[in-house]
Amino acid sequence: MKLKACIVFFIISTFSFAQERITQDMMRRYAEKVQKFLDKEKALSAFYSIDTSGIKIFSSLNSKLTNKPEFFLDWAHLGDYRSELGADAAKAFEVYKTGKYQTQTEYSLPVPKLKIGNVNGSMEHDMPGRKKLQGIKIAIDPGHIANDFESGDLEKKHIKFKQDLVRGLPDSIEIAEGMLTYATAVLLKQKLEAEGAEVMLTRPDGTSAFGKTYKQWKKDNLKKAVDSLFKIGELKPSQKNYFFSAKADDRDIFRVIFRDLDLAKRAELINAYHPDFTIIIHYNVDETNTDWQHPAKRDFNMAFVGGAFMKNDLSSPEKRFEFLRLLITEDLEKSVALSSCVVSSFEKTLEVQTAGEQDATYISEGCLSTGKKGVYCRNLQLTRYIHTPLVYGETLYQDNIKESQLLNKESDKTKNVRVQQVAEAYFQGVLNYLTIK
Repeated sequence: MKLKACIVFFIISTFSFAQERITQDMMRRYAEKVQKFLDKEKALSAFYSIDTSGIKIFSSLNSKLTNKPEFFLDWAHLGDYRSELGADAAKAFEVYKTGKYQTQTEYSLPVPKLKIGNVNGSMEHDMPGRKKLQGIKIAIDPGHIANDFESGDLEKKHIKFKQDLVRGLPDSIEIAEGMLTYATAVLLKQKLEAEGAEVMLTRPDGTSAFGKTYKQWKKDNLKKAVDSLFKIGELKPSQKNYFFSAKADDRDIFRVIFRDLDLAKRAELINAYHPDFTIIIHYNVDETNTDWQHPAKRDFNMAFVGGAFMKNDLSSPEKRFEFLRLLITEDLEKSVALSSCVVSSFEKTLEVQTAGEQDATYISEGCLSTGKKGVYCRNLQLTRYIHTPLVYGETLYQDNIKESQLLNKESDKTKNVRVQQVAEAYFQGVLNYLTIK
């Protein structure tokens, strides 16, 4: 009997020690992840705790001091809640609002896989007749909405240079970024579908994610949008009156009302589609080239992923939920791996250098380095609310003297050689990502 009791005690002790080791390992890994990818200013400690009991999210410092978490996730159920996040993030958010994840099933403690570049389920390419992207779903978001220069001007994504022989510009230049992004998305979609992928674009040509032009949306939806924003406290009475008046300027309506709603709709469409990953296409400009009155010399590539929250970025339950999602899922790690492959392809295909941390103030002041060349955590609306691995690509500087001349060619931008090269760069980056072993 004594021997049997000793054996039982030994087994229990060994199991408890193993569980304690796993718990300590998870605490360390998740704490490191917050510091490396999520907490830009080292100012978020009031909103979370990671300890032996699990992960707690707090709405304020006072709620943390009084130990009243907005949401508590114990280690034993982390894997289960993480799976629920992957299957249906909207449902997982409803669970978040209840304050605690609960299930009837007990689970052993999972060990998180948090290594950068760790891509699960790499593809088999050696099967005869099998297309490289068979069975893969991809969402593409062509940034902005312009299919003409008037819309580009409304968005302030419109470059217009006069002929300037002194600066080496033999002809005038006119570029709208929305035209470039849509053409790139169309070309990339064709390439991906040719290899068996299923692809969704978030907007038709020249329209928003609502399937309408800005003018159509303004006519049909502005009043309802203003009323909704006013009811939830996003607009003051004076703002409501202004946006209902004939004096409301289209740029103000676009900037304050339309733009964020359009981005939210893009995220909604992507999340409902449930792609394996998302490609967000943008072209860049030189931030030091004020108002883009003249061509510039600088030219860089880069990509953004989620993270880099600042103190005021956790001001709502939705934002704190997204912080938790990025913390406990592998969306961020896979985003870094995908983005790294795409940025490498940018540099190789486009022959443009990759931006370092000091090459733009929005990188040095608003981002965290992922440790991968040219890939930065940045808390943008789409990097926060899209619930898939993603690459938010920023290729080329449109106002660069050489790039502007190349991008200016062809009214149909799908026939523009430089745009075709950008689409090819994304395509090769995707293939490289999916063949990582």
